[in-house]
Amino acid sequence: MNMVFGWRKKKPAEIVKKLSKHLETLTKAPSSRQVEHAHASIIQTLQDLKALLVGSDGKSTSTSKRKKRKIEARPEDRQIIAEHVVNMNVFIVLITQMHKMPFETKKDIAFLFNFLFHHEKIFQEYVLGNPSIIWTIVSGYRPENKAVSMACGKMLEECIKNSKVCHLILTSNELWRFLDTYIVLKDFETQSSAFDVLKGLMTLHPSVSAEFFEQRYEKFFSSFNDLLRSDEYVVRRHATKVMCRTLTIPEHFDTMMRYVSSKSHLKIWMNLLRDDSDQVQLDAFHVFKLFVANPQMPKDVDHTLTTNGKRLISFLNRFHDKSHSVDEDFFAEKSMIIDHIKKMSSSPFGDLTGLHNNS
Repeated sequence: MNMVFGWRKKKPAEIVKKLSKHLETLTKAPSSRQVEHAHASIIQTLQDLKALLVGSDGKSTSTSKRKKRKIEARPEDRQIIAEHVVNMNVFIVLITQMHKMPFETKKDIAFLFNFLFHHEKIFQEYVLGNPSIIWTIVSGYRPENKAVSMACGKMLEECIKNSKVCHLILTSNELWRFLDTYIVLKDFETQSSAFDVLKGLMTLHPSVSAEFFEQRYEKFFSSFNDLLRSDEYVVRRHATKVMCRTLTIPEHFDTMMRYVSSKSHLKIWMNLLRDDSDQVQLDAFHVFKLFVANPQMPKDVDHTLTTNGKRLISFLNRFHDKSHSVDEDFFAEKSMIIDHIKKMSSSPFGDLTGLHNNS
């Protein structure tokens, strides 16, 4: 018998079966006493599973003065747990019942899901083969599911590291909920998590996202540009950061060239250069320079830059000129952009659309 200071290590199969049994009790809406008992048992079994997966200190008796002994996790236990939670469909029930759980238990559910998805192929294949699990997790961002949004966000951030999940979401109608609902929610943590997922969808698997941009370019950037124009600082901050990263990925070169060939896009970023936030301004600069450096610059973009060249140069000369948050590379790039605009600006100077003196 496996004994450690009076504690017998529990068998993983038994724990999963016990968990499944109590989840079934919970879903049948029995008496409040049974629900309370099921809750307590589920919380304990989740902690037991976590201990088997990552190890824990051995439990000692209340009268024992001996030091606790470390219980090491075993790969064979992890495999058994993965096989049994798959065979018994434990996680789809856990996720749908998660709103009834305490905050720390929700965190445990997300941890266990992510651990198995990352380490166990059988569990990952199970999730990929049952898209309803992904959609249930995504639905955690909906306003009515605020109680589970953070746990669902953690699980989704792990899931999109898999290119198949990324493709699944990018080719679904659920993607547009991120753009018009999830990332404009007033709850800061949920909003930030949704933006992190969107950034992952755009950047983690460039070949997948490049194909998406090619197919849905107009619809996506029309929606995303609304975020860049948002009156909400947090939305603009996240949106500029995501776009700055997205456009500079080598596999997105064709998308970037198409984007910076638009006069209307240029105006958006010229306005963002004078945002109240230094961070938004800096991200805007790194996108603005792509417009200026475009070797295939359309005539209307060229005209906007040359017509407004004098004020642009004056503005950029003062732009973060005394900032301590930028490095020498920034100043070198800014100098190159200014020189490039000077060379372009051979026509009479006009008003600078969307820009005013920062003094």
